[in-house]
Amino acid sequence: MMGPIDTTPITCDDKIFSMAEVLAAVNVTGFDEHQLTECLAAGGLAPCDLHNPRSRLSLNQHALIHAAFNRSSGNSLLGLEVGKRLHLTSYGIVGFALLSSATLREALDVAAQFGLLMNFKLGLHIHDDEDSTHLELSDQYGLSSDQEGFWYYLEISKLITLLQDILGLGFKCQGIDLAIDATPQEQARVCSSLGMEVRFNCDRTAIRIDSHWLDSKLAQANSITHASCRATCQAQLRDLIQKYDLSYQVQNLLLGSGQCIASLSDIADRLHLSPRTLRRRLDALGTSYNALLVEVRKKLAIRYLLNTPMTTEAISEQLNYSDAANFRHAFKRWTGRSPREYRVLNNGGKYASRLSRGKSASGQPLYPPAVWAERGMAAAS
Repeated sequence: MMGPIDTTPITCDDKIFSMAEVLAAVNVTGFDEHQLTECLAAGGLAPCDLHNPRSRLSLNQHALIHAAFNRSSGNSLLGLEVGKRLHLTSYGIVGFALLSSATLREALDVAAQFGLLMNFKLGLHIHDDEDSTHLELSDQYGLSSDQEGFWYYLEISKLITLLQDILGLGFKCQGIDLAIDATPQEQARVCSSLGMEVRFNCDRTAIRIDSHWLDSKLAQANSITHASCRATCQAQLRDLIQKYDLSYQVQNLLLGSGQCIASLSDIADRLHLSPRTLRRRLDALGTSYNALLVEVRKKLAIRYLLNTPMTTEAISEQLNYSDAANFRHAFKRWTGRSPREYRVLNNGGKYASRLSRGKSASGQPLYPPAVWAERGMAAAS
């Protein structure tokens, strides 16, 4: 299994990757139904998951499934063959953003920016020299050392396939540098499979190409299509990152605390982190538990005021304030208004009168505060 991820908000167990690589592995191996079922079961999947566009798997699931494919096929270089099957059409809208780019440099910028949407396990960086350009790949997820060769072979092969799709059959790489070791027999097989010079035990992993390719105009360039595709990719990536950003997760857990706001220790426990690690990682994001708690209290207070008949005292208790006066002072700092003034100005006085928490104006039972808040969140969305 892989180690903890410190360089991205994505954890090893977050199910964000598409089935593209698994499907390619199925096509390469040609396993029968029994073999396929066994390999997929290693990562907790079933054959019916393969063709479901909503299916997603985590890095750990990827590792387990591909390890099973490697064992069953007896092919230690399976990653190379899988990468050759992953053409532009394997990546959906990102593939069209690459194909419609004005130049290779612009296409590579798209690949670097939206690598998460392309199942990239390695970060992509461009280094320009006078005669040669290095497309450097670096580990950003803490990939396990025992499967290092597979991941690097897979990602190198994927990128070469993309370059050939974008630039056409006339494109040739100058060579490949790999920061991994291999037996002489494996080195010979890798060179033969990729059809080019491959150097092992290098300081970095990179594809070397002639610099003139970078700014040559691409045959399929279309600025309108490219702008539209890129905007869609940005929206998809924003939604994905927001879902897994640590600060976003902490806010969601605080919002869903129920009758009592969760403490830092409670949140850390839910995220399978120590309180110290949670503080450190929030600090790296430029925030803190207390800052996020203030934001959550503000959001909940406004939603309770506008969407429930809860009294100021009840809201104060719900948000863990020591007394209602402290809550009123805090609310006035946030909005410039007292809770009652805010409710009257923004809600037409609908809940301005002091009602009990148990009954509405019509005498009907009220929903619990958490339900009212949930309804308010949905309405705000």
